[in-house]
Amino acid sequence: MRLLILLTCFIVPATFAYPVGQYAGFGMGYTWTQATFNDQTRTLGATREVPSHSDVSDASLPWQAYYGFRFHPNYGIEVGYMNYGSIEFRKTLTTFDDSQSTITKTSVRDAEVSSSGFFLQHVLSYPLLSHFVVQARAGILIGSTHYSDLETLTTTSDDTGTVTIVQPNSTDDGFIKEQLALSVLYQSSKSWYWRLQVNQLDVKHSEEKESFTQWFTSLSLEYQLED
Repeated sequence: MRLLILLTCFIVPATFAYPVGQYAGFGMGYTWTQATFNDQTRTLGATREVPSHSDVSDASLPWQAYYGFRFHPNYGIEVGYMNYGSIEFRKTLTTFDDSQSTITKTSVRDAEVSSSGFFLQHVLSYPLLSHFVVQARAGILIGSTHYSDLETLTTTSDDTGTVTIVQPNSTDDGFIKEQLALSVLYQSSKSWYWRLQVNQLDVKHSEEKESFTQWFTSLSLEYQLED
């Protein structure tokens, strides 16, 4: 956050003497997710609860739409909306009665996590070659993370036999996060650019002791309006 404040205080006031150029773009891409599951085996007397997780898979296509203002050949600001797509996985909790060597309860949770929001960011540009531009972005992402799951709970006892209950659950957690990105632009014509960009987002689900790091690689088509 200090970086953003410094950029705002020292760079922005010096740029308003320049004409404002504008551009707009839309992109889609691929999200790679690194997941960390910290749920541990719990033991209480003869009862033991053992968690297990499947691999995390990317379930929907991430995308972004944006509009930018260029105050200087090397500096601008950008606003837009970004959707990191959704990820899916399965968590299983198996409860054992070690005194009788039996399974007394099984919880299977088919979960989906998705994050999206509006962003505002500084854009620093550096011409690399005649048709290539390297850019660094620093800003904030204001949005929410949606957690949803379908839990299938199966219990077994001598009194009731086997009972299965299916229950949906969902929560939404709002956030304001720093957002950093790197991108490379290729100028294909006078007004059209292709933009390859990488963003990163950290998501935590404290209730289930789960955390995710998402890397969003997008390819956007960008139109530069006349200065």
